[in-house]
Amino acid sequence: MITHSRRVHSALNLLLAVAGAFAALPAEAATACKTASCGGSCTPAPPVGLTTLISSGDFPSLPTPTSNSPTAFVDPDDGRGRRLVSTQQGVIWVWDGPSDTILPTPFLDLRDDVGGPVLAGGERGLLALTVDPDYAATGELYVFYTAAGSGTVEAGDIVVARYQRSAANPDVGNPGSATVVMVIDHPASNHNGGWLAFGPDGFLYISTGDGGGSCDGDAGASGDGQNPATLAGKMLRVDVRNIDPGAGAPDDCRDGGTVANYEVPSGNPYFGQEPACDEVWALGLRNPFRFSFDRSTGDLYIGDVGQNNWEEINLQRAVTAAPVNFGWVCREGCAASSASPSSCSTSGCPVDPGTTCEFPRSSGLWDPILCHSNPQGWASIMGGYRYRGELVPSIAGDYFYGDASCGQIWKTTVLDPAAPAAVDAACWRSGMHGTYGFAEDRHGELYVVVGGAGRIECIHNGDGCYWTSWRGLFEDDFETGDSGRWSNAVNLAP
Repeated sequence: MITHSRRVHSALNLLLAVAGAFAALPAEAATACKTASCGGSCTPAPPVGLTTLISSGDFPSLPTPTSNSPTAFVDPDDGRGRRLVSTQQGVIWVWDGPSDTILPTPFLDLRDDVGGPVLAGGERGLLALTVDPDYAATGELYVFYTAAGSGTVEAGDIVVARYQRSAANPDVGNPGSATVVMVIDHPASNHNGGWLAFGPDGFLYISTGDGGGSCDGDAGASGDGQNPATLAGKMLRVDVRNIDPGAGAPDDCRDGGTVANYEVPSGNPYFGQEPACDEVWALGLRNPFRFSFDRSTGDLYIGDVGQNNWEEINLQRAVTAAPVNFGWVCREGCAASSASPSSCSTSGCPVDPGTTCEFPRSSGLWDPILCHSNPQGWASIMGGYRYRGELVPSIAGDYFYGDASCGQIWKTTVLDPAAPAAVDAACWRSGMHGTYGFAEDRHGELYVVVGGAGRIECIHNGDGCYWTSWRGLFEDDFETGDSGRWSNAVNLAP
């Protein structure tokens, strides 16, 4: 096994070689970050509206009381019109669309795994949930949580685990089916990252934070974000479905005391390139709490929480070769991270004092397509989704994102991924403090996960979110009435 110091040193040399390959690319035209305050109010123009779908009082009581701060709202697309709602405290509930109620029995109760009310708070807890692309057949789902600690898994470690739906009851998961996919050492309480999603390629993508501490541990280019020999501060890509015949076994980057239940796709940029971690897909991230894929193009949008200067929305287009380096800790927003008040060390970073955004820069680093001033009230950006539904045509193609602290939701007003310097956005909704992310259902309709307030909101076209009662049976064959609702009575049958 390569020692950590040798791995870091060799990996930095490898990173510099990769960055050099991008240095010859021409930079796109430049733009700048937004410095306006997040103060003030805004509201969507009619007929677009936002309606509470699940409120904090809708969650059932349990014998052992628990809070319910939603972190994900997942449509399993299994033809039953139900959604899975994960909470930071560790409970996964089932919400039934046709009856607009949460079932009284949890799908899974993982509170013991995430540490219950003691450890499941701040930036820790059950942070992400996703289902297998063929969930209706496989019944498999995946969770991302910070561990309470047990056996070889230490408190605070990041755990990605797989569970199986019960064979007897599709509204209950099988707690005995737990399979740990990956454990990542993470002793700090913050900067866990925290999202999972299957990409258009069928592989599982995992976002991780830089390991905690200010300025990536004040390590400059030797920190986690810029070091391909660690799994922190990255976007990871792994094969959990055995779909790549050329996939390889994981290397020794993950926690050495755990068994890996995944393989590494043969197309990963560092595949077989010791000492870098084969699992790494993109690097240079600080705390990428939420990301999504554009279901129409495969482009990857990442919300990356900044330090004291800038909050970022990053873009990795599907046509851009991996790896993409988003710059942290060398850059924050569209400037060097050495700028006050972040004042990070940029030791070992390319000399680059530029303060306008370029895609990529001459150094090979990629700036964000959207960024907001942290000193002006932005503090915890939440990446969202590009709207690809059909029921709210006035927002077609727009990308939505928000900020848990600022309490505003923004959407793009100009968005052409081929021209990142021209991307622009405006405030869409205020008063949304505690937004933990967004959700997209099988129709491409969008929701806001306001975990800090214990509720789920639905974006609609002024007529409510009637489609949430659809059971998914033969929807493409249904006729619509004047109101736009599906008229076939089978859709509302029990």
